[in-house]
Amino acid sequence: MKILLLNPPSPRGEKFTREGRCTQQSAIWTTLWPPISLVYIGTLLRDNGHEVKVIDCPAQDIDINDVTHVIRAFCPAAVIWSVATPSIAGDLNFSSVVKQLNTGTYTIVFGTHVTVIDKTSLEQSPSLDIVVRNEPEITIMETITALEKPNGLSNLTSLPGITFRNAEGKITRNTPREFIADIDALPFPDWSLIDVNSYRLPLSNRPFLMVMPQRGCHFPCTFCTGSTYYGRKLRIRKVDLIVKEMKEAVERFAIRDFFFWAETFTANPSFVRALCNAIIDNNLGVSWVCNSRIDTVDGELLYLMRQAGCWMVSYGIESFDPDILKGVRKDIEVSRINQVISLTREAGILASAHVIFGLPHETPATALETKRRVLELELDFAQFYCAVPFPGSALYEQAVKEGWLDNITALDFAGFRQERAVMSLDTITRDEVEAIRARAVREFYLRPRIILGILRLTSFRHIGKTLLSAIKFFSPVKSKVK
Repeated sequence: MKILLLNPPSPRGEKFTREGRCTQQSAIWTTLWPPISLVYIGTLLRDNGHEVKVIDCPAQDIDINDVTHVIRAFCPAAVIWSVATPSIAGDLNFSSVVKQLNTGTYTIVFGTHVTVIDKTSLEQSPSLDIVVRNEPEITIMETITALEKPNGLSNLTSLPGITFRNAEGKITRNTPREFIADIDALPFPDWSLIDVNSYRLPLSNRPFLMVMPQRGCHFPCTFCTGSTYYGRKLRIRKVDLIVKEMKEAVERFAIRDFFFWAETFTANPSFVRALCNAIIDNNLGVSWVCNSRIDTVDGELLYLMRQAGCWMVSYGIESFDPDILKGVRKDIEVSRINQVISLTREAGILASAHVIFGLPHETPATALETKRRVLELELDFAQFYCAVPFPGSALYEQAVKEGWLDNITALDFAGFRQERAVMSLDTITRDEVEAIRARAVREFYLRPRIILGILRLTSFRHIGKTLLSAIKFFSPVKSKVK
């Protein structure tokens, strides 16, 4: 079969990364990520005899008109695309575009949002055929195998991990699928399916790729959707396979920068030590970044990570208020935050933090105190967010139960962006949350130390673009909090 895989265009031309728990719009300190799920799916389908085309519309500046020309020319039997919560209305409506071009083309979507809001998404999108729930690779492979046989949709009745509309229009939610027990059985993602030069690190403008070292996260943070996509059990790949994959990327694509795509890369420190030693022993000469928690690293591990090429670690700090952290089941010790950030800097690694304003029990006083404490840290970067209860998180279920959301439906999630506050809490208003976040961004980045650090990382050829982005990013926002 001919299969078209897409990161779809957004109606307003916004550039969205739609990857697992990360459904975000590109901004000044972020970049579009290589679509690792699409490439994994495409590689698996191609290795099983299908003709595959992968298009990342935001990365290639392909709009809705361009993609319709692609569909007409390629004539795929199925179009499969990733979806995101803030762009879900347009993502689901894309199915009607496909069906208008060819009513016989199967339309299939995947992602955390539709994993949770599957039946409603199908009910409100008559042109959508199939929703793939949880991690998508094997489920999509088996779905395409079933559709290839006579009577297409009729073959999906017992296929686990999907919700679908049969030939008579009835929507059926099949049994869940077990998560892939042996993730080493997946093929290496073949990045030749996309233009790897479309993905550049911010500031330095160097090309980079993503490597999946593990899947799953056993930490119970209520605001995260990671376990919805990849489960709670930590599944770790063999170190020698990860090193081999990275070596192939260096040799085939001249890529030496990587992002380890894992919810918490350092969740198993023994694995990290083994991987770092293997990278060093094989003289890969690569640079990489990762996500971490302050309770999973120490000075010795950080130093080894630096020797293996790690140049930045992003820590999920979220808040400096112990009661707020306890409420969202983020079990870290506030007293250890300063120490770990200092250890990271001492190891020669840049330190970044993720901070969330407006979580349950937040007040203007606790938010402003978190802002003050973050500004005191020896950080190089910080990402400041408003608390968003994305579908697939325990926080979403709590927000629905407590009535913190106003009239949200499956196609009314446009405001679910991490620069927007969508929960109506008794302890802090939406306007206060957004104003404190905006102030935190300005106060953090408009400091001489941070500006000089950013300029040191910025390539000379890229500095003009960075400055233009900064001017737009820091355009005045009227603060509502004194």
